[in-house]
Amino acid sequence: MAIDHDHLFKQLIEAFFEEFLELFCPVEAAQIDFRKVEFLREEFFTDVRRGRRKRLDLVAKVQLKLGGERFILVHFEFEASRKDQDFPRRMYEYFSQLFMRHGLPIVPIAVFSDDAEWAQAVPDFFELTLSPRSRVRFDFHLINLSQLDHRRFLKSNNPLAFALMAKMKYTGRQRVRLKADFLRLILRAGTDPARQNLLVEFVETYMPLASTEQTQFIQLVQVDETYREVKQMVTTYEKAGIKKGIKKGMEKGKLVALMLLLENRFAKLPDDVRRKVERIESSQRIEELLVAVLNAKSLSELGL
Repeated sequence: MAIDHDHLFKQLIEAFFEEFLELFCPVEAAQIDFRKVEFLREEFFTDVRRGRRKRLDLVAKVQLKLGGERFILVHFEFEASRKDQDFPRRMYEYFSQLFMRHGLPIVPIAVFSDDAEWAQAVPDFFELTLSPRSRVRFDFHLINLSQLDHRRFLKSNNPLAFALMAKMKYTGRQRVRLKADFLRLILRAGTDPARQNLLVEFVETYMPLASTEQTQFIQLVQVDETYREVKQMVTTYEKAGIKKGIKKGMEKGKLVALMLLLENRFAKLPDDVRRKVERIESSQRIEELLVAVLNAKSLSELGL
């Protein structure tokens, strides 16, 4: 299944909005009253030249500590953006439409999360110059996660940093221990369970381990006391997985039993009936049919 990058990043940044700005835009973060943040979910950009309309990734309206309001525009880029030298212009267009609509100052931020090396850096500004007195310069925050060294953030007290390090720069041979390190830092950060789950899910999504690496990971957290919280989490997940597997196996067994009873009662089932039975997901419905089939005179009586 393809990863829904937009959803993952947007969900994470909304949940850790204050931490995100403190991490990458500390000057702006210091001015904001984070008790009063409103996420605007229906802000659209209209590309008149191409006849397209798209929802802006993340727009927040914030109150300032000293009074007044600002907008924070966060745009996520995931694929091939390093080849798009026209990106700064797009950011300027997003900014301009939002400003024309609301007339408030805007802090524009672009987050790049592709893994490839950039042959040529994307500028963090857009400039139009016709003459010395006819000139526009637009600057924005550009965060290229894959070019950030994860070691800069290992001693941070910002829980969001521990998850985003999964998208930062490190060597392949470090993956197993670093994943254990990132999870250890997340679990010790004291974040509430709901937000902690978001951080863990992010690391699990962007640091998948091959089977041999997964074996090394399990061995590491089992024997190294440094990772006792990670060991406990893995054990909890394993138990949950076993319980889920048992439940799924029992439900599958009931479905097989139902199919055998139906064929014994009504001979070979038509293909459409077989498909209908195989699509039943409710355990209660399966159990009802197991009882009803014993006395039913036709498939129609069973709703099949």
